[in-house]
Amino acid sequence: MTSSQFPKIQYPTVNFYHYELRNGLNDSEEEIKERRDYFTKNLDKLTFHLTSKQQKNAGEFVRLISFEQDMSPFGSLLDLTWEEIPEDCKKKDKPNDDCLYLETGNYMSSLAVRRLNDTYLLHFTRYSLPKEGEEQSLATFANLCEHLCTLPIELGQTVILSGIISSNNGIETIDIAAECLRKYSTETIISQNLISSNFLGNPFYYILQKNKDKKENNSSIETNRLVGIVFYKDAKAKETADNINDSIMKYIFLTYHKIKFCYSQSFDLKQTLSHQYEEIEQLTKDFSKTQWDKNSLKLLPHKALSFYQNLSFLSDQEKTLRANLYTYKKYIQKIKKYTEENVSNFFVDFVNDAEHYLKQIETTIGFMSPGLQLYDKLMLSVQTQVSIDDETIQKQQSDQQQKLGQLLTGSCATIAIGQILSPAITATVSQNHIDKDPNQPPSVSSLWWGGLATIVLSILSGLLLSRLVYRWFTNKQI
Repeated sequence: MTSSQFPKIQYPTVNFYHYELRNGLNDSEEEIKERRDYFTKNLDKLTFHLTSKQQKNAGEFVRLISFEQDMSPFGSLLDLTWEEIPEDCKKKDKPNDDCLYLETGNYMSSLAVRRLNDTYLLHFTRYSLPKEGEEQSLATFANLCEHLCTLPIELGQTVILSGIISSNNGIETIDIAAECLRKYSTETIISQNLISSNFLGNPFYYILQKNKDKKENNSSIETNRLVGIVFYKDAKAKETADNINDSIMKYIFLTYHKIKFCYSQSFDLKQTLSHQYEEIEQLTKDFSKTQWDKNSLKLLPHKALSFYQNLSFLSDQEKTLRANLYTYKKYIQKIKKYTEENVSNFFVDFVNDAEHYLKQIETTIGFMSPGLQLYDKLMLSVQTQVSIDDETIQKQQSDQQQKLGQLLTGSCATIAIGQILSPAITATVSQNHIDKDPNQPPSVSSLWWGGLATIVLSILSGLLLSRLVYRWFTNKQI
């Protein structure tokens, strides 16, 4: 189908919500500054392509307040007091307006940069400047969205295209939606991949583009870009939506992306915990087959602490998701109160998704918690086993020391007895059995036989004496 066959559109507009995390839990001041610098670079990428009405490049006058001035948890971050800002970029009739208004060719833009507690928001709205009610080609969206899709996704992005189509020219609305979104996205978009819903009673078609960011520990965090288009029924419906976009939508899309972000983090934690739980179960099953020692005992507390930390982080994610879901529901009620109509299917359906995410995390925490007791019991069992093994080794060493002591005692006794008895035995053998002459010195034969008899008698006496002495000594010790 050619572009000329598609209908034209009135009031083509793009609302771009870009969210980046300002600070996480326990972030240092240096880490917060690094996040701010990263956000500033992304802002510069956008303003580089924008101009004022006098054709002054926005990159020359759009700047943020200093880091030291960034004290309030909510509020504008644009430095609107800087003298370089052209007067036509401010709304003089709205002194409290925190936006800058830029005119680039035939397109008007508004730029707001805000801090929403722990998150940075870059809110960019752009529309063409035709005559009232003038219809334009769908290709206008390509110019409106230029350079937006190049900004990297950090916490999340929402891009909402909108306009009024008076006639479909016999083409299915979802096919028209796909054609419009193709003007924005660098990815291939076909109508079969779009999700049909409604936004404040108007047809709404969207697609969720996912991006996985690899972290240093090989984990991956999934971030999302929600890209959709709303076809308003008439100018009044557009005006109602514009008012809600200015006051509520930045918050509801923030909680939407935070819930998605939390669930992605929890999914990675659940996988890690699952592997750790399988490991502790296997160690418990193989306890009797494993050779435990002091080194393996030292490793268990580290594994138990890692498991506890991950379980604690998952519990934090559950609390964060619950808090954001509560806030999300509050904004839905505000929309309902403002429009006095049933809330859009898109928002209601996501509540069901978020509650499902929450239930999954709660179930995982309940299932994984017994792993802590398993680690405690395994460490106690291993400690007991290692103590028993140590006692056995000590007993073996003690027995060896006793035998060595007995051997040393016997050897000393044998030598001493031999030294004492040797002359007497040799003389007795010489006089009574071999030489039989007390006046002659012992012969060589007498010396040999006397030495042999001395050795035998010394050994027997040494053994007897060593046992008696060592038994007396050990009994005294006891």
